[in-house]
Amino acid sequence: MKKILISLILIFLTFILAGSEFNFNSVKDRVSEFTLPNGLKFILLEDHSVPIASFVTYANAGGSDERIGIYGISHILEHLAFKGTSEIGTNNYKKERKILNSMDRLFDLIKSEKNSFHQDKEKIAELEKKFEALREEAQKYVVSNEFDSILKKNGGVGLNAGTGADSTVYFFSLPSNKIELWAYLESGRFSDPVFREFYKEREVIKEERRVRVDNQPVGKMIEELLALAFKDHAYKANTIGPMSNINNITRNDVKQYFRNYYTAGNMIIGVTGDVYPEQLKKLAEKYFSKIPPGNRVLRNTTIEPPQLGEKRMIIYEDSQPWIITGYHCPSILHEDFVKFSVLDYIMTNGRSSRLYKKMVTDDKAALFVGSMAGFPGNKYPSLYIIFSLPNMGHTTGELEKIIEDGLDKLKTEKITEEELKSAKVRMKVALIKQMTSNRGLLSSLLSNEILTGSWENAFTYLKKIEKVTADDLKNLAKDYFTLSNKVVVKIEKKGGEKK
Repeated sequence: MKKILISLILIFLTFILAGSEFNFNSVKDRVSEFTLPNGLKFILLEDHSVPIASFVTYANAGGSDERIGIYGISHILEHLAFKGTSEIGTNNYKKERKILNSMDRLFDLIKSEKNSFHQDKEKIAELEKKFEALREEAQKYVVSNEFDSILKKNGGVGLNAGTGADSTVYFFSLPSNKIELWAYLESGRFSDPVFREFYKEREVIKEERRVRVDNQPVGKMIEELLALAFKDHAYKANTIGPMSNINNITRNDVKQYFRNYYTAGNMIIGVTGDVYPEQLKKLAEKYFSKIPPGNRVLRNTTIEPPQLGEKRMIIYEDSQPWIITGYHCPSILHEDFVKFSVLDYIMTNGRSSRLYKKMVTDDKAALFVGSMAGFPGNKYPSLYIIFSLPNMGHTTGELEKIIEDGLDKLKTEKITEEELKSAKVRMKVALIKQMTSNRGLLSSLLSNEILTGSWENAFTYLKKIEKVTADDLKNLAKDYFTLSNKVVVKIEKKGGEKK
């Protein structure tokens, strides 16, 4: 009876998928693109059903573009991008600029003295006093949150941004009759940024690190996982950066990073909603042509070498135990990447998935289990991770053994056609559901443009999923799920280290 029910559900989902796939393919007709002479590319997804437009600016700059000393700078720049320009966020930029430059020079002196072999604490205290006086004076010329206020007064919603290992994304929505306001504001902050309130915002970011990492056991766990798994590649650093870097990055460092990575050729802008191609192109030429030209930043040539053996760490905390098991996996450009994505649905996605059923439903050994391919990013070879937390009376050791057995089973027993079909159908339905949202579809188009070289690859992923076979997944397990390719990080109850 159970098998019949599953088969009926699969048939039902397949019918839904067939109809959705037709609509999904027809979406391509609503997509248009153009590139300005400075190299800035625009992708437009038209939808004239409601008088709303959403805007996404995608910078090909994230944690993987950083280096020792400036880890965390992409995230700092993301925060500062909301602080305005020489026209927005100030009541007298001419006077403000002089003070900001004086603050930068004074901070360099403080930094130099603190790093001196013969540190003069009295001198540092005197310099810091002068610095604080300048900071208070500069604040007199700041019109706080003016960028945000202008948008809200004009019906703007959803103003936000996010920094990842591979990119930084900025987005918001406006009534479509305010599109020229968007063009003015968005082009300004990426052609005429001031990075005001830098030192004030840095304190906000430091507090964010304390909350997300220093005082959060799972945050520590993820940071240690990256440091353990990667010894050469920039994926080894948490996107928020170490506290020492946050303390020492200067406004001039941010300016230089901005000049290197926020060029027209290294950014892409997406627009969706009640906007016409001719209208967008005219505004783009008027406002965005002033963004400095530049080519797409070349991919990082540093390749993480193969591990020589299994790596593991235990963090002792007064918290709920956790376990993350990771295996090195290829980038999104590799043919095996989609196979890992299909494997997610077989192993942990859904109540009928193998590990969820075994660990959570049957044995009740875990409260949760999940997995993902491409952590912390997928522009470069990264990690396939499986994460879980034990139920009361069970241990991370038990969970690791169940996970290992589940992965080993993939190497010896072929996945059934029914199981594979179920995973593919559920995966496709989830993908198409995401694509039915204009914002979701636009994000997919932009990320594919940056990560794979063409936004059209967003429409070929379904075919790639369909080509994955049971033998592919069996070979995948044999190739990647090996001890020498494995990284394990656990959180255990404090006191366990004494045993």
